[in-house]
Amino acid sequence: MRDYLGSTDAVTSFNTDQAELNVSFPLPGTKQKVTVFNSATMDITDEYFPTVADQLHSSLFPNNPEQWAPRESNSWTHTAKVGWQIKNGTKLTATNQHSLNINQNSRTLQIVGFDAILAPGYQYARSKNLDNATTYTHHSNLTALNLTHVFNPQWGLTLSAGRMFTNLRADANGRPFRTATVDGILDEDNIASYPLDVFNPYDPSGIFYIRPGDGLVNNGGISSTWHDHYAQEYTLRGKVNYYPKNKVHQIATGWEHQWNEYQWVDVTAPWVGAPIQLNDSVSTPSISIGSSNDIWKVNPQKGGAFLEDQISYKGIQASLGMRFNYWAPGAFADQAIADSTAPVIPAIRSDYLAKTVNLGGLRWKARMLPRVNVSFPVRPNHVLYFNYGHSMRLPHPRFIYAGLDPVYQDRSFLSFLGNPDLDPEVNVSYEVGYKAALTRDLAITVGAYNNNRFDYIVSRRVIVKDQTGRPVTKTMYINQDYAKIQGLELGVDYRLGRHFRLFGNGSFQVARGKSNSARESALQIEQNGEVSLTRETFLAWDRPWSTNWGIFFTPDSTLKVGRLSLAGLSGYVQYNASAGYRYTPYEYIGVNDLGRPQYQPLIDQYLAKLAQPWHNFDSKWSYTLSRGKYQRGATLSVEIKNVFNRRNSQIINPVTGRAYEYGDDVPNEWRDPRPEYNGPQEFGLDPRNPARYQAPRQILYGITFKL
Repeated sequence: MRDYLGSTDAVTSFNTDQAELNVSFPLPGTKQKVTVFNSATMDITDEYFPTVADQLHSSLFPNNPEQWAPRESNSWTHTAKVGWQIKNGTKLTATNQHSLNINQNSRTLQIVGFDAILAPGYQYARSKNLDNATTYTHHSNLTALNLTHVFNPQWGLTLSAGRMFTNLRADANGRPFRTATVDGILDEDNIASYPLDVFNPYDPSGIFYIRPGDGLVNNGGISSTWHDHYAQEYTLRGKVNYYPKNKVHQIATGWEHQWNEYQWVDVTAPWVGAPIQLNDSVSTPSISIGSSNDIWKVNPQKGGAFLEDQISYKGIQASLGMRFNYWAPGAFADQAIADSTAPVIPAIRSDYLAKTVNLGGLRWKARMLPRVNVSFPVRPNHVLYFNYGHSMRLPHPRFIYAGLDPVYQDRSFLSFLGNPDLDPEVNVSYEVGYKAALTRDLAITVGAYNNNRFDYIVSRRVIVKDQTGRPVTKTMYINQDYAKIQGLELGVDYRLGRHFRLFGNGSFQVARGKSNSARESALQIEQNGEVSLTRETFLAWDRPWSTNWGIFFTPDSTLKVGRLSLAGLSGYVQYNASAGYRYTPYEYIGVNDLGRPQYQPLIDQYLAKLAQPWHNFDSKWSYTLSRGKYQRGATLSVEIKNVFNRRNSQIINPVTGRAYEYGDDVPNEWRDPRPEYNGPQEFGLDPRNPARYQAPRQILYGITFKL
């Protein structure tokens, strides 16, 4: 598919091309016992922003950048699968999945606490200098071998083994880590450029100032980010199925184990420490690795065993399960706890030893996770269901290991310090619902749920001593807070005649807790003090309501326009809407010396307001020209995203509750671009970031062939 026909300047064009190729066939001479499947996809686009880099470069793929990165965002995938039916009841499959993404979307490396809202990924500060902006290369490969064997109607076995490798590189658009010598200024900055704009309001002394401009970097400097990490994971998994002859139970039990290896290298301004060339001579280099760094390599392990029973008895369907999860942070964390020179807080050392068990040379943690799902008919075509379960998510490795290596310690102030004793976030969920087919054409679903999240991860500032004995402030993550999410859901499915089907769903929820994420927690403390965390507030990611409605059109050969059959035509129109983002409102407190309105946050109304709601219509239509009993032929399609070009706000001005528009008042910490207020004291970026709105209308055209 593509979103332009002859011109990439069309309003509805993001200069997008999408392609997909699927090929499957049995190997000749194998009597259909060996089958091969291949799938490849391409999705390249310049997105909807006004500026793009002339050419993206990746230091992982330095040759032929035009081949893999022709646009601002480039995604490639390939899947190959071979299946071998060894004999009846025994099958072996081998799968390889490969993906490559090259873009300048900062969300690729944004690391925030659980459920925090990611900022838009457009590098607005570098939008005048995207050829020197951060380019991200995400390269991954997954290989898996799977064997299934049926012994008899009662017993079956599944065995699998796999390797996953993923690598993420972030650099200054393909530039090396550091050059042999530094012979120029590489730090990014915004400097005044001609024509200069003079600012001198009411100054009788005749002193003139230069306006600070928009704050966007324009001095030719390069991105200070250099990052490289890889994750390698080996997995073994086994599962046994047992189907008793009474057909009431279906029992499954199994075990899996993963061996992981993570290597993390995060360097800010890597050229700091390189030799500096002055007057054709080379000065003595420092021994630093950038202005700050975080370097570690770890080998954690994790796994789990499970047992479940699916019960079917007189219309009652039930699933009872229990999973035992275990994990070991690895030798790196164990050694940091044991090493008195490592910057670990004493309380964490003692807690880690008390909460872990030494087994096989590593210290382990474990948790039981029960699950119950039950549904039963209350009358014909009416079903009541109930679900209860525990689940967990391990914290990001950076929260655990950052800065613990006594050799490669980030010596900068306000940097991160890992917490080896960090536990996973645990979610305890309850759900009860009702499903009913009221008529042959109308079905509804009503449900209510409650999720309690414990051991919520938040950040705290701690003071530790560096290798010289100086006290330095670090940011560390701990388990402290919790969140509670309660909600209602409604779903409707209605068949309207032979050719139309209407569907819809809506939800309402309330999400509250002591804090929102690691970053939000630190912000609350900074603004309100520790006492603020003793009461519940709305969570930043809480959007209390959402709804989704649509209609499908799927005619058959009986529907005609004149003599033309509409059997090959299908399509849908879909409407979705949701509450806007939460924000803390600001109140007017007066004006400054220039007359600019001043605002301050209402701390007692933290995240109490909802921004402008989101509304969106999408539609897709296709017409198939098929022939033969296998329906081979071509399908023409057109897809319209955001049909009415709705501008949904995703960067919120807390003074107005929507995205910034020129002339709006803004908080004191924002730059006000109005000339009468844009004096030398202004800082930050011009708020007219194009990413403050979601993508505008886009029209995609496509053709698919089935041979």
